[in-house]
Amino acid sequence: MITLREVTDKDIIPLAEFLPTGLPFKNTTQETWLRRFEIWWSANPAYTDVFPKGWVLENGPSIVGFIGNLPVRFLCRGEITTAVAAVSWYVDPSVRGLSSLRLLYAFQKQKQASLFLFNSDNPDLMTIVTKNKFKGYTVPRFRTKYFSVLNRAKLDYIVRKFLFCGELPRLHEMSAFIKRFGLLTCAYVYQKPIRPSPDTEYTTSLCTSCDDSFANLWEPYQHACDVTVSRDTQTLNWIYFSSIHPNTRLVIQCRRSRDNSLAGYMVFDIQRKNTSEVGMMHLMDMCLEKHDPRVLASLLAFAIETGKQHNAALLVVWADSPETDLFFRRNFTLSMDAQQYNFIRFSDIRDENLTVCPSMIAPPRGIDHWM
Repeated sequence: MITLREVTDKDIIPLAEFLPTGLPFKNTTQETWLRRFEIWWSANPAYTDVFPKGWVLENGPSIVGFIGNLPVRFLCRGEITTAVAAVSWYVDPSVRGLSSLRLLYAFQKQKQASLFLFNSDNPDLMTIVTKNKFKGYTVPRFRTKYFSVLNRAKLDYIVRKFLFCGELPRLHEMSAFIKRFGLLTCAYVYQKPIRPSPDTEYTTSLCTSCDDSFANLWEPYQHACDVTVSRDTQTLNWIYFSSIHPNTRLVIQCRRSRDNSLAGYMVFDIQRKNTSEVGMMHLMDMCLEKHDPRVLASLLAFAIETGKQHNAALLVVWADSPETDLFFRRNFTLSMDAQQYNFIRFSDIRDENLTVCPSMIAPPRGIDHWM
C-alpha cells in the first residue's frame, strides 16, 4: 500500500540515498542531496518549522516518491510575504500515476503560503500544473538569449549546445537550425569583442557576499509590479551563494572607483556535468543602476575573462530592459529564441489579476539547480 506523509529529519539520509537512483538525478550523489537539503532548509532565511520540508511516498518501509517544499520571501503589493516552491518532484516509475499527483495535492493544500511556485520545461508537467490553476510567466523578458564563444577549440561542445540545442532538429525546426548555422559560422570568422570603458571610473571584481547596497540597488525596480521575489540582503545572499558542485555560481560586481559605491552586478552559473568538463556560463540575475551601458560593458568583459578561466566554452546572457536588449543586439553575433516558464498559483483567487515580474533566478529555478 502506498502511503503519504510529511518529511521528517529522520528522512534526510534515506532521501539522499533514494534520489540519486532516479534517472533525472543520475549524475548526483548522496553528498549532492545533503548539500541541497542544507540550502533549502537550514540556510534558508524564510524557513521556519511552520512549513513542512516536503512529502514522501512510501511503499512499506521504502521511499518511492518525494516532493520538496521550499519557502521563499516574495513581495506582494510591496509587503514581504512567504511563497512556497515545489522542488525535485520525483516518483519511482513503478508507482507513478495517481500516486504522483498525491504529492502535488499535498503541496497545494498548505494554508500558510500566499503563493505556490513551480518550474519545469517538461511538457507533461507543465500540462499538469496548468490544470491545477498555475499560471505560466515567461522568462527571459524579451524571449531571446545571446551567446558569445569563449573557447573556439571546443567546437564539438558549442555545436551541441548552440547549433543542435542538445538534440537533432525536427523538420519544422530546420529553418531556425539553418539560421543558427549561419550565425555560428559568422561568429567563428569574426566575433565583436566586448571591452570595458577605457576610463578608470569603474572597477569590476568577484564578490563573496552581498551587503545592503545590493538590496538598495533593486529599490527602483522592486515596485514595477505587484508580485516579485524579494531582493532583501538575506535572500540575495542565500540565493547567490548556494552553488552545488559541479556547477559554480559567481557574482560579479562593478563599483565606482571614486567612492566604491555599487553601480551594478551580474550573477552567473557555470553549468557542467562534472568539474573536469567544459561548461556554459549562463546569466542568472543582474541589476544595473539606470541600465548604464558602461557598467554593462565592464561586467561583460570581466565575465568573459572569468568564463575562460573556468573552462566555459560559451557565455549566455539575456536582457531585462530595452536598453540592455539593444546593447546585446548590437554587440553579440549569436542569438536564439528562448522561452522558459515560472509557474505561480495564488492562494487567494482575488490576487490572480496582480502583475507579476518573473525572474530567471527566482526559486525554485534559481535554487533547485536544474536548468
